[in-house]
Amino acid sequence: MRRLRKSDLLKIIWRSFYIQGSWNFERMLNLGFVFCLMPILNKLYSDPENRKAFLKRHLQYFNAHPYFSSFALGAVARLEEKACVEKWTNFTPIEKFKFRLSSPLGAIGDRLFWGTIKPASAILGVFLSLVGGIAGPIIMFVLYNIPHSFIRYYGVFHGYKKGFDIVSELSLRRYQKYFDALEKLSLFSVGILSGFLFLASAKMGLEIGAAFFLSAGITYFILRKSLSFYWALFVSIVLMFWVSFIF
Repeated sequence: MRRLRKSDLLKIIWRSFYIQGSWNFERMLNLGFVFCLMPILNKLYSDPENRKAFLKRHLQYFNAHPYFSSFALGAVARLEEKACVEKWTNFTPIEKFKFRLSSPLGAIGDRLFWGTIKPASAILGVFLSLVGGIAGPIIMFVLYNIPHSFIRYYGVFHGYKKGFDIVSELSLRRYQKYFDALEKLSLFSVGILSGFLFLASAKMGLEIGAAFFLSAGITYFILRKSLSFYWALFVSIVLMFWVSFIF
C-alpha cells in the first residue's frame, strides 16, 4: 500500500533548498540529505529503533551536486517506502544505491550548472546591466533560477517514479546536447560582451553598432568550427581586442 503522498514529496523539494546548510568536510551533504528526508521518516516510521536505523544509514557519506541530489532524494524516498511496506530486514541495497548514485549526480550537475548555466547567466547579466541597468541582475537571477528550481522539482518526482531505475537515465551522454547548446551560448555571449565593453565609451553609436555585429559575426564563425569550448573562448576574446582597435 502506498504511504507517501504528493504533499510529502513537495516537503522534500522545499527542504532541498537548504541541503547545503550543514555541509561538512567529513561527510559532505549527509546532514542536509537527512534534513530533506525528515518528512519521510515521520511518515513511515514510528518505532524508535526503526527511526534510529533510518538516521544511521542516511547520515553516511553523501556527496553530489546540491541541485541534482533531488534525483537521489526522490529515489530514496521510493525505496524507503517500499522497504517499509514490504518489511525489509536488509537495507544495504539502499545504502549502496545512494552511494553509487552520488558520482553521476555530481558530474552532471557540476558541468551543467557550474560549467555552463551559471557562467552563461552571469555573462548575460553583465551585458544587460550595461545596457539596461538594474534589469540586468534581475533577468540574470530569473534565468538562472528557472532551471535550478525545475531540477529540484523534477528530480524528486522523477526519482520517486523510477526508484532503482533512475540510474539508467543519469549519464553524461544523455545531457551532452544541453552541454553543447549552453557552451555555445556562453561563448556567443562572451564575444558580444567583449566587443561592447571595449567600445562602450565611444561617442558615436555607429562604432558601437559595428563592434556589436562584428563581435557576433566572429563568434558565430568560431562556433561553426569544431574547436573546444575553452580554446574558442580564448580566441574569441583575443579577436575582440583586435576588433576594438579597428575603430
